[in-house]
Amino acid sequence: MKPYPLLFKPTLKQRIWGGSKIKEIFGYPSSYEYIGEAWVASDHPEGKSLIINGEFSGESLGVLLAKCPEWFANINLKKFPLLVKLLDANDNLSIQVHPDDEYAMRNENGESGKAECWYVIDSEPGAEIILGHNARNRSQFIQLSKENKWDELLVRVPARAGDFFFIPSGTVHAIGKGILLLEVQQNSDITYRIYDYDRIGLGGQKRDLHFEKAIDVIDFQSTSYEPKPYTVEETGSPKTTLVACDYFTVEKWLINGSYDFKPFNVFLLIFVISGKGELIYNNGSILLTKGISIMIPANMGKCQIVGKIEAIVSYSNYSPPHGSEI
Repeated sequence: MKPYPLLFKPTLKQRIWGGSKIKEIFGYPSSYEYIGEAWVASDHPEGKSLIINGEFSGESLGVLLAKCPEWFANINLKKFPLLVKLLDANDNLSIQVHPDDEYAMRNENGESGKAECWYVIDSEPGAEIILGHNARNRSQFIQLSKENKWDELLVRVPARAGDFFFIPSGTVHAIGKGILLLEVQQNSDITYRIYDYDRIGLGGQKRDLHFEKAIDVIDFQSTSYEPKPYTVEETGSPKTTLVACDYFTVEKWLINGSYDFKPFNVFLLIFVISGKGELIYNNGSILLTKGISIMIPANMGKCQIVGKIEAIVSYSNYSPPHGSEI
């Protein structure tokens, strides 16, 4: 079966902190007045992105993975490893933390942990994220939390359009009001809320907190979360590697003219932030506009993008021994 580029329909999520920017900027149709998240490339049970083009139209990534595993990697993937989403914070998100793989495996029915990263698409003046904490140890974190000394405990960082942040598992974090961003993460939806401003959720009740589990997984050792991006200039189209961790690599492509590329033993996920162009491949072409989410199969062969486009490109970094499953 011949591989072809896959286009996805996003899964939209109402959130109490959501806004209108996802609809306004990317034009996704929805009956929701406020959208907090759009899952644009996902095979998670809580929000599967359906394929909307070609032979597999209407199917999920999981179905395709079972039928055509060679489209994804040259190893046996047990499940689709990544999740890409847009988040629109019209209000502050909860203060939270995510577990690593080992903790999640033991305590969350065999789920994977969650490392993630954020590319800021738009932000209002003065917008901030929370990234890290000032506690010297577990005891001090608990004490400052009990005393509601959040300003003393939490590290706040300005967030402007074009900024990029890496959030390893164990990192205390939160997206602040007035920020629209693209998130690339492990395929997991495990979140431990530490503090939620005592607000009422969509169901009319305060949302659950998970303080004890959060304390179990918070990293009290690391103090720096800054990735070291580097840029490679290729025929006038700079490609910047924003982060390369154990689970994924995320790149920013600025294409002005044409760019030839070929996946290397793994699928590519491309999300178009802005601009307009065309993806040209063996048997056809696809129009690229902002908000388009597309997967280039691993065995696709050479492709070309023509136009003027800003895109975030991500791919899996899993590399177990040949023949093993992940």
